[in-house]
Amino acid sequence: MLRCVASGKVEGVQEIGPGMEENGVDTGRWKWWAILIVLVLGLIVVGIIYGLYQLGGVDQAPLERLRDIAIIFLIFQLLLVTITLAGIAGGLIFLIIVLKDQLIPILSEVLETAKRLRGTTEFMTEEAVKPMIRTAGQAAKFRAMWKAATSRE
Repeated sequence: MLRCVASGKVEGVQEIGPGMEENGVDTGRWKWWAILIVLVLGLIVVGIIYGLYQLGGVDQAPLERLRDIAIIFLIFQLLLVTITLAGIAGGLIFLIIVLKDQLIPILSEVLETAKRLRGTTEFMTEEAVKPMIRTAGQAAKFRAMWKAATSRE
């Protein structure tokens, strides 16, 4: 609860110290949970490696066992990458289909607008230039008549 005292200070407010964020002190818990999860996953991987190493036959050299374990992990990694890429490809295909359905009507509207704009531009050009050409022709005709009337040959 907040309380104002005579000195003008507000009591009951926790000041933010170094290492604390404005969102709250609970953000430190997420860091500990992340560290814990990484630690548990690391222990699981180490346990799997140890178990696979112990599964190797007595006639296998330690290097052969490690080679087999590396092959198993590479195959697992290849499987994960393949599944991830298939998911990305599926997402892109879905996005293309959705955008195609939305883009075709938009493109047809843009094409119609461009045709209307072209027609408007041609009309305005003809209507704006026609009087100027007519005026220039009249001026040229007047100059030619003036030249013909005033020239002494």
